[in-house]
Amino acid sequence: MLFRNYTPFPPLQFQSRDEQQRDFGVVVLRGTFEIIDGQPLRLLQEQAPIVMTDDYWGEPEGSSLRMESNLAPYKPKTDIHVTATAHAPGGDPTLCWQVGVEVGQVRKKLLVTGERWWHLKPGQGWRLSETIPASQVPIRYERAFGGTQGEGEQANPCAENPVGVGSYPATPPDGSKPLPAPQVLAPDAADVRLGEHLTPQGLGPLAPAWQPRLARAGTFDMVWEKTRWPDLPADFSFAFYNSAHPDLIYPGFVKGDESIALINLHRISRIRSCLPGLELALLLRWEDGRIAPAPIVLDTIHIDAEQLRVYLTWRGIFPVNRPLRVLEVRMRTPADREHQAAASAPGGDKIPPVPLD
Repeated sequence: MLFRNYTPFPPLQFQSRDEQQRDFGVVVLRGTFEIIDGQPLRLLQEQAPIVMTDDYWGEPEGSSLRMESNLAPYKPKTDIHVTATAHAPGGDPTLCWQVGVEVGQVRKKLLVTGERWWHLKPGQGWRLSETIPASQVPIRYERAFGGTQGEGEQANPCAENPVGVGSYPATPPDGSKPLPAPQVLAPDAADVRLGEHLTPQGLGPLAPAWQPRLARAGTFDMVWEKTRWPDLPADFSFAFYNSAHPDLIYPGFVKGDESIALINLHRISRIRSCLPGLELALLLRWEDGRIAPAPIVLDTIHIDAEQLRVYLTWRGIFPVNRPLRVLEVRMRTPADREHQAAASAPGGDKIPPVPLD
């Protein structure tokens, strides 16, 4: 099979299988863009390569996911991932402030605080310390609610965020050390209490072994091992590959021209842009001469607010049940659409007719 890529984006092709044991082909394209305040995302001449492995902030077992790989075979909705550091308004150290991200109709706000700890005070119990003012706070799950209680076989990790802080019993057994409180919170969760369970907050992707992703992976038990291995469990859901925080999973797929806003996630307090409005198309040419389109969608938006970069991932699937001669990926820009509309309008020919006299 020939593969023709008429886009500037690095591609990847592979084959996968669904939970009904049906094979299908996958094509992935990853585009790199620059954020310029007040303008649509700008395509960069130097494109970053396809990401082949999940990239963590540290060791995978003890840190959060920084950037996921591009190897997901299918996502049923668009993910929004954001790598960012919260910047206090004006740059002055502050006790707490709000940050936010907006992509189209999805809006998420967070409250970030300076460092604070619970201390055991004689006769008073555990008390939360005063907040140390901060001017910057990395938005990572390590600073959000979560963590692991105990060690070894007695370890009890927070299923939604095992690398965070704040998941302690109401009366910790060891009172000799102060316990750090979470710094990345929901906007209405400033008053945290020891022993209280909170929903972990963040902007980055969730690791595959974290909830709620893990619940969508299906049942890997003895029945699966004896009857289906190495295929997926019958109750597997491709929503497993939607790795964004639940608040940052788009209700469907984005069109590709949605607005973007970053609030207090860069030294510029508010940055506005929009997706570039590109349309990608997948065209199949079979050996028997038939031609047909196949779906390809923008299913991952990774915003690196610190570097003012955005990585867009388009993914298409196609049948492999008969020989395919050529697989083509084409792209149309907003300028192409304007040109096409002008050319098709009455009197819209770019070259005027030659006068006969």
